[in-house]
Amino acid sequence: MSDKKDKKDKKKKGADEPATKVVSIAAHPRAKTAIRRARARTALAAFALVLLFSLHAGVPGQDAAMRAVLAGLVGNLIGWACALAVWRQIVLQEIRMVNEARLERARSRARAVADAQAAVADATAG
Repeated sequence: MSDKKDKKDKKKKGADEPATKVVSIAAHPRAKTAIRRARARTALAAFALVLLFSLHAGVPGQDAAMRAVLAGLVGNLIGWACALAVWRQIVLQEIRMVNEARLERARSRARAVADAQAAVADATAG
């Protein structure tokens, strides 16, 4: 019985904490479709190339098709890994750009406040 009580207490403690935002490539609006497209293209390209080269080398049709299917699967995995690596960098760069824009807006607001305070100080002094 105490195990159930401990689990309920843990759930309550977790609900009180503020939610942290997690950046996910799967949640990115363009990344998901671009990765899917890259996977499909690399798989089709690997399939076509291996089938073409196998048939040109004189491999029987059924063996050439099996090799091409396996190459397509491997191409799918390679395309997925490469696209994921590229989109990680793209998402990180987008995050950096948003952060820099926020910092710049904060600096300009701070400058505007400082200028307004200086103008008020000059007006009261003069």
